[in-house]
Amino acid sequence: MDTTEQQLDPRRREVHPERITVGGEVFIRNDILAREQGESERSLNRGDKDGAPYRFFGGVKYRPQRLHAEFIMKTIQVRKPQSHNKRSHKKIRKRT
Repeated sequence: MDTTEQQLDPRRREVHPERITVGGEVFIRNDILAREQGESERSLNRGDKDGAPYRFFGGVKYRPQRLHAEFIMKTIQVRKPQSHNKRSHKKIRKRT
């Protein structure tokens, strides 16, 4: 028996679907979402400590598309402009 195609292990994430829909919410497999956003899966996982939403289905991590997009929009950093107050610079007094 010559089999040219190897069977993939059923536990591998490549065997699981890329997208799952539950209750109107679309869950995207973690590695697919990372590729779509142009970053590594490890970089995407860094947001987990800050509260990024995710759910495991069959031992594979999925992220809800809408909720994850809202999480990203909430974590946008905006730098405050520096104030140019004349009082902010302390004058040095000479002691006599």
